[in-house]
Amino acid sequence: MVEGVVRNKFIALAACVLVCLAAIGAFAQDPTPWSSEVSPLPAPTGPVNDYAGVIDEQTKEALNKRLKDYQRTSGVEFAVAVVRTTGERPIFDYSLAVARGWGVGMKGDDNPSALLLIAVDDRKYFTQVSRNLQDELPDGLVGSLQSRYLVPEFKKGNFGKGISDTIEAYIRTYEERSSGSAASPTPVPGRGASRTSQSLYSTVCCIIGIVFILLIIFSRRGGGSGRGGDSGWGGGGFGGAGGALPWIIGSAIANAASSSSSSSDWGSGGGSSDWGSGGGSDWGGFGGGGDFDGGGAGGDW
Repeated sequence: MVEGVVRNKFIALAACVLVCLAAIGAFAQDPTPWSSEVSPLPAPTGPVNDYAGVIDEQTKEALNKRLKDYQRTSGVEFAVAVVRTTGERPIFDYSLAVARGWGVGMKGDDNPSALLLIAVDDRKYFTQVSRNLQDELPDGLVGSLQSRYLVPEFKKGNFGKGISDTIEAYIRTYEERSSGSAASPTPVPGRGASRTSQSLYSTVCCIIGIVFILLIIFSRRGGGSGRGGDSGWGGGGFGGAGGALPWIIGSAIANAASSSSSSSDWGSGGGSSDWGSGGGSDWGGFGGGGDFDGGGAGGDW
């Protein structure tokens, strides 16, 4: 009888232990299984997302604006994410999940993009490069640029400068290696300058034409003075032209000034000002591409 009671108590105690272990295991297990298509980070608030608080605000703001403007002018989308650690997850897997989950890059066939992810406490970094950007930024070149611009500054603790310099190196390299089909970062000022040059050329041509007409009139007047009856025609011709001449010159100058003014407005007050200031203030999120297959490079410092 006593043995049966002891046995029942032992069984009950063992059952309680098993239940407790199962509960602990359930709480310890990640409720959402890992997926390379789902970002482990919150939704981004801009191209640059610093969850570790190592980039100063001025640098972050300038880099955000730079990447927004560059995406609008070139179609290339760069992103930056800084975390404290990727935990037990390798930084390659972690950065790939962020790049795909955030949808970095535009939807469609042509969506060049890249994500630079830094894990500060792990002292590791990796740049994921999309399929459409791997020709301009191949793995070996990306690694070389990171070693040149990112690692030296990170060793000094200059995270903001290291990130900015590396992104600028990516942009320069893309522009040097691309076929030229991508839009220039500053297309509007160049076009405005071209139109201004054409306007100046037109003005000079008008002035030369007016001087040429004056020379003809003066030569005719001078020739008519020695021909008796023809002098009346020469004098009258000059007199009529003299009355109309101020109007002709004034119209030419006014038209040239108007053309120059409209060219200047088109080149600066139009698209250029919107591109440089107002256009960079809003951000509607990444393009939703996420077309990454593991291309890129990384390392530690």
